[in-house]
Amino acid sequence: MRFTIIFILFTCMLNAQEKALVYYNENGKNITQDEFRKAKNDKENLDVYFENDTSQIGILVTRKRFGKLNKKTFNHLKSYLTEISQKKIDPTENLVINYLTLYPSKDEVSNFSNSKSNWNILDRNYIKKLHKIANINQFFIHTPENDNLEYYRNKKINWIKDKNNLFNKLFFPYEIQYGNFILIKPNGEYFYFLGEHGKQTVWSESEKFFKS
Repeated sequence: MRFTIIFILFTCMLNAQEKALVYYNENGKNITQDEFRKAKNDKENLDVYFENDTSQIGILVTRKRFGKLNKKTFNHLKSYLTEISQKKIDPTENLVINYLTLYPSKDEVSNFSNSKSNWNILDRNYIKKLHKIANINQFFIHTPENDNLEYYRNKKINWIKDKNNLFNKLFFPYEIQYGNFILIKPNGEYFYFLGEHGKQTVWSESEKFFKS
């Protein structure tokens, strides 16, 4: 019996080790590992890794993207935001959503020297300056899988749970580290930025997007 269990475990390990490594660029085109490494550019894309039953997959994801929500989807998003935040949304307002992702997780943060995040998105002047840029309604939203809210919490910020995972479904199909942000105009046009960023990036992109 013991030999059988060991043999099964050994077989499973071999199968895991034999999974093919597959790489894709931002357009979903299959590329070589060397092409993947050469195309990797922190300013333009992020490398995301996951696996399925047969393959280990690396994919490059574009950090900045523009788009437009159709009327039905946009109205649903605004209704959902109102429901989870208890904040009314005026139809003339621009929206800024700071979205906290799963990573870094609680286990990862336990290795950091600081007990609280020094991410400057949490600074008091962040929202104050946003309101000087345009007529903005801002939200702090977190993925339902996040287990590390205390690291990002302060007295002025109320992180709201994306209980239906709607933002991931609409905007973020891949799990990104260090949060994302979304800017949305009253007509449904949007811009999102994936991955690590500070308040200056949100301010700068808001200036360009909302005043264009």
